[in-house]
Amino acid sequence: MNYKGEMNIGVAIPRPFSWIILFSLLFLFQPTHSNIVGSPPITEIDIPSEPYINYFDMAQDHNNVVYISYQNGIKIYDGSRWHTLLIPNTYLTRILYFDQKDRVYVGGFDFFGYINLNPYGHYEFIDLTPKQDPIKFASIWGIVSCENRIFFRALNHVFAYDPESGDTHSWSFVGRLGDIACFNNRTLLQDRSIGMKELSVNEWLDSPIKLEDNSLIYELEVLENKQIFIRSLTNNWRVIKNNQINPVSFEGQIPELGSYTSSRTLGDNKIVLGGNDGSLTFIDFNTGTSESFKLSNGRISAIIRANGGGLLILSNLKIYHLSWPSPWRIQDNSTGLSSDIVDITTWNNKLYATSSGGVFVEDSNQSTQQHFKQLDWTNQEAWHLHPLNANEILLADSHYAFLINNNGKKALTDVIYPRLFQASKYNSNQIYMHTELDTRLLVRKGDDWTNWVVAQGKPSSVIEMAADTLLITTVDGRFSKVLINKSLNDVEATIDMSNQANISAKAMTELKLFEGPGNRIFAATSENYYQYRDEQFFETDLMGLADSLPPEALSSMRLEDGDDFWALSATKIFNLNAQNKWQAIDATPYIQGGINDIEFLPKQIKLPANSMILSYLINQTGGPTKPNGKMLITSAQLNPNNDSPSINFPILGDESYEFGSADGSLTIQFTFTDIKNAASTQYQYRLKGHNNQWSPFSNNKQASFLELSAGEYGFEVRALDTEGQTHHSQTLPFVVKPVWYLTTWAKLLWVLTALTFLAIAMKLFLKWREKIHEEQKLALKATINEKTQELKQANQALQDLAHKDSLTGLSNRLYLDQYIKNLIENRVNHVAVIMMDMDHFKKYNDTYGHLAGDHLLSKFANSLKTLVKRKQDLVARYGGEEFLIIMPKPTKEQTLQTAEDIRSHTEQQEEKTTISLGVAFSETSQTIKSAKDIFELIDQADKALYEAKTTGRNQTKVFSIDSTQKK
Repeated sequence: MNYKGEMNIGVAIPRPFSWIILFSLLFLFQPTHSNIVGSPPITEIDIPSEPYINYFDMAQDHNNVVYISYQNGIKIYDGSRWHTLLIPNTYLTRILYFDQKDRVYVGGFDFFGYINLNPYGHYEFIDLTPKQDPIKFASIWGIVSCENRIFFRALNHVFAYDPESGDTHSWSFVGRLGDIACFNNRTLLQDRSIGMKELSVNEWLDSPIKLEDNSLIYELEVLENKQIFIRSLTNNWRVIKNNQINPVSFEGQIPELGSYTSSRTLGDNKIVLGGNDGSLTFIDFNTGTSESFKLSNGRISAIIRANGGGLLILSNLKIYHLSWPSPWRIQDNSTGLSSDIVDITTWNNKLYATSSGGVFVEDSNQSTQQHFKQLDWTNQEAWHLHPLNANEILLADSHYAFLINNNGKKALTDVIYPRLFQASKYNSNQIYMHTELDTRLLVRKGDDWTNWVVAQGKPSSVIEMAADTLLITTVDGRFSKVLINKSLNDVEATIDMSNQANISAKAMTELKLFEGPGNRIFAATSENYYQYRDEQFFETDLMGLADSLPPEALSSMRLEDGDDFWALSATKIFNLNAQNKWQAIDATPYIQGGINDIEFLPKQIKLPANSMILSYLINQTGGPTKPNGKMLITSAQLNPNNDSPSINFPILGDESYEFGSADGSLTIQFTFTDIKNAASTQYQYRLKGHNNQWSPFSNNKQASFLELSAGEYGFEVRALDTEGQTHHSQTLPFVVKPVWYLTTWAKLLWVLTALTFLAIAMKLFLKWREKIHEEQKLALKATINEKTQELKQANQALQDLAHKDSLTGLSNRLYLDQYIKNLIENRVNHVAVIMMDMDHFKKYNDTYGHLAGDHLLSKFANSLKTLVKRKQDLVARYGGEEFLIIMPKPTKEQTLQTAEDIRSHTEQQEEKTTISLGVAFSETSQTIKSAKDIFELIDQADKALYEAKTTGRNQTKVFSIDSTQKK
């Protein structure tokens, strides 16, 4: 039994009994069924449903593409899309096998062959069934690769296909056949009328392996150490070793062997068995142990080892990706738990969970799934359980503290809102209670229980310094030393320690105390870790914990067996090892919410988190499977502009497909075959020869291009996996041909046509000479027009000169009136004004002289010409060192960005000058009707400029009525 000292809110209490005793008791009380600790992390992949459909087998190829057999053919999943490959002339497609190279073989009723990916990205079936002297062999039940040949095993026949030569050899048997296997360069086959047979030079001979039980063998699973496990119809557990049949047995109770519908070897003499009830059983032949859990409600049809780690399991209309091997096991609402799990406790070798829905206990009689049953101990929220002995346990529910034993349930308190029990280190009949309102002492004298208030305020931590001395912190920021009298029935003194802590009032509300190794006391706030000694707090990195777990992320600490020190965050647990280094165990990928507690059991750690319990198996290897997949372009289609069907073009090979620029639009589909994390993968693509720019990352798995111009192109796509790594596809080249009138021959025709017209033009030129006099008149008129135009240009230049500032070249006040007139005529309904003034310009003039000042103004004007990019905006010198920008129809973001660009650019110049800016915006609903409207905006911008000057300079202020009224 495990007497648990709780530390859910920062209290560390050693257990009364040593772990040696705990290990011994737990070993004695091991349940008599297979070891069940929950299920490993699982990802579900839905299969598109169809009426009256059953799935039989599954395979995964070198590209991570998954194949599933069903009645009419194969369902294929590439991580993005499901494809259907129908097998002609059959009503049953049964078995699949990947040859670990590049082929997926398939067998069914009266046929066998393999699946090929053609150059267009389409899956096709290649039939290998002999056409000459065809054999009616019913269904193919097994496929195996051995001695460079692929063996297809039917009911009474075996076919051997040579991939190199394409030859097929066949054998016929009188009796029905069981499984076929390749073992140690031997090909073994069960003949159910005779026994085991072995292939020798294309002849099946009786094997030295003698089967006393010749019942149907579903699977011969090849193990290590030259062993074969026999999965048969009967409950006869046995292995073949050295041509001998040896019985095997396993600890505990496991389902009958004949109830399993699938199996797979896992390496290291381990296998996994899938049951007809949806259960999985993992068996270790080295240790004779097993572990089971329920995966689904339907039969497990197939189990394969997934590329990149873990297992893929086929059941009903789902594929499950199972992280295996994995040290994590999950118990959630499927095991009977409900509501948020607050705390877990072991008592009499059973696991109890307290939650907002009451108290739950493990039902150890379940053989394939560990269920929790709800107890009737309370119909309120259950907060904590504290075992007293083998017959008694304390319960804290929302209102009362109860004693539960064989006589039932007895309330020990009035309504006190208890939350946590904390056993005294010095007196076994003395228990401290944390409640919502105070800290209490619960004292037992025989069958009588009393309780009294030790300290007011909801406690966040309680540390027992001695039998009569406590340190208590509360959530409202109190820190007290409490001295209890010798009779342990009243407080002798309460000393306020807050002023001695040298910690801010806010930090005091966060302060929690923890017991550490060597009788040390540690503390934490959201900002720092501390060690408490000599009634003072000293900052510490807590032996390096701060580097891995910042104090604001700490949720609790725990001291086990006096020197085993643990720290918890919301999703991680940390242990201080013998070398005083913190080792982290990360539950982030599996957690829901945050870790509420930690419970130590032999060889595992249990963590309640919201509506689940996580188990971490200490001696188990493995971890989260890494993203694994291939970045593939799966199809490319040309979509004609008319209603014609789409045209597929090759995606494999180096040759470029050609089509005309007027033939239609292009759609390219792609996928990253990370089956487990398909929904989280993001993609970006680019079309070389078009703009060469990568598109933004998105979940889109296709790209479309319309009206591409003639040229050579290369399409590329890359995927961003869940760990931030990118994966590139091959380049898909294609050529867009020009329309006929832009081809080389068409251009040559245009040249010949032009020469013909030139000859005609020469003839017309002679006629033109006859009209020379008329043309001279026209030339004279043209000259007059030209002079007139030059005069206009000269006038325009004079006008520009009048409208330009001579020093800066910007528009001046004279041009401002004309610009405002144009705004009014164009009925502009939204204008922004930016007023600018050089900061400390007079001081600059006085320091460096007027020539330097003029140069500074000219340089600043040139920068305005560059930074104000819209042609419709007016940039003008308003006077002295003051400048003006009028922007018709801008967004506020454009205006403020322009102002910030000017301010930032100015302060970065070598003169080290700055500029202040004021901005004003007109109302968008009103049209500018007169110059007065503009000058009101200029006045507002000037007021905003004045505010920028008076509140610090080198900044932009936007005019608002509120700010001006405050002045």
